[in-house]
Amino acid sequence: MTRFLASFVFLTVLTGCKDKNKKTDVPAEQFFPVTDYIKGELAKLDTSLATFYKIETVDGVSDTVPIRNTDVKRYARDFATLPDISSNELKNDYQITHEYDDMLNAFVFMFTTNEDHPVKREDVVLDPAPNAQGKNDIQSIFVELWQNNGDTLVRKNMLWEAGKNFQVTTVSEAGGTQHAKKLQVVWNGFDGQNL
Repeated sequence: MTRFLASFVFLTVLTGCKDKNKKTDVPAEQFFPVTDYIKGELAKLDTSLATFYKIETVDGVSDTVPIRNTDVKRYARDFATLPDISSNELKNDYQITHEYDDMLNAFVFMFTTNEDHPVKREDVVLDPAPNAQGKNDIQSIFVELWQNNGDTLVRKNMLWEAGKNFQVTTVSEAGGTQHAKKLQVVWNGFDGQNL
């Protein structure tokens, strides 16, 4: 009887876990405070002893220069001023899906909207193994941001890779002409960087 009860409990828990993995919708409470996270990271970088480089690419020509840690906030302004989609005013306008990505070996949470908000998409990639505090560390954050500046449509693809770098690719379109610029700030070396 005890074996039967233990097997039943195990199967019930296992089935519950499988159902959770198949579920694509996550309650609104599962939003991540991306803006707060990035501001916290910027505060750490402001006092970091790491070596920082700024790589700017305009029309296919790249320029790499060393920068001070105190300059990082200026280049990360687009991240620090992101609208908080987890706020009560915005969160109900976003659809939430999540999945485990075998290639990334990570959980990916995707927030998308068709509403007229600047942030059209926000992806948060989490390490599947909990840290010492029992939380899953953020590996990366991707944001697709759309803005209108007069008659110019501006799309920014923004990527923050925890502990490595951040980059903002800006594509502006006016009168049928596109202009692209990429800004990347790197610290802790250039390994894996797309220069």
